[in-house]
Amino acid sequence: MDNDNQALTTDKLATLPLDHDWYQKLASNFEIIQQYLNRFDELAGKINSDRSQQSIDLNKRITDMQQQINDKINRITLGTDEDTIRLVVTAILQEQGVIK
Repeated sequence: MDNDNQALTTDKLATLPLDHDWYQKLASNFEIIQQYLNRFDELAGKINSDRSQQSIDLNKRITDMQQQINDKINRITLGTDEDTIRLVVTAILQEQGVIK
């Protein structure tokens, strides 16, 4: 929403026969509100940016974990993962009653 390009209904208050001090106070109130709205917009933008960065980081970590799992599976499949091979052989030998 682009408020800079929209005429506000309150702009017409300047043409009413109101005391200038009252109009200045009213305009000042709107300026204060606009400052808070601008800060809110900045904060919302920062939060969205932070979320985007977190999403990118999370995707990278998931991709890295997936690659590690794939590498582990490949090592197991190729028979080059000694730790896993020992665990499997030990489990088989225990099932066979060779070792306890």
